[in-house]
Amino acid sequence: MKTSVVVFGSSRTPSGDPNYDLARDLGRALARRGAEVRCGGYAGVMGAVAEGAKGAGGRVVGCTLDWFDDTRTPNPHLDEVIPSPNLAGRIERLLEGTNAAIALPGGVGTLSEVFWLWTLLMHGKGMNRKLVLLGEPWRDLLEVLSRRFEVDAPIRALVDLAATAERAADLACGGPA
Repeated sequence: MKTSVVVFGSSRTPSGDPNYDLARDLGRALARRGAEVRCGGYAGVMGAVAEGAKGAGGRVVGCTLDWFDDTRTPNPHLDEVIPSPNLAGRIERLLEGTNAAIALPGGVGTLSEVFWLWTLLMHGKGMNRKLVLLGEPWRDLLEVLSRRFEVDAPIRALVDLAATAERAADLACGGPA
């Protein structure tokens, strides 16, 4: 079975931001491992990961949201666009057929995607997907969740942390390129 990895991240991250560069590096790393990349299909982190993957010869699928038809256009690095009429459907389409998810720091939308998958994993409905959080801010969030919320060690163990794009791709794809 071919590896397919969804990448969650902000649509507002500008070119030149360290997370934009990290996302582009991640796209390249995933493509070098032969993984199909799925993303939200727009700009920011989504555009950067798509750009990196396409530049390295990978295939990229964008799962867009009908809500944005009048205000956003899909990024130009997509091989396929899968539209969705609502947020729940979009997240389901993002996850469809994937082996893993990697999240970069983002906003409320990114958090909702992460928590959606984490909840599925917690209840045994995540189809053995890996959930990898890429970047330093996630460590801080996990510390707060562990200290102040009902996120105990077994729940925390469902998530991997990665500091680099290469490490995140290794975790998601089962090893180096």
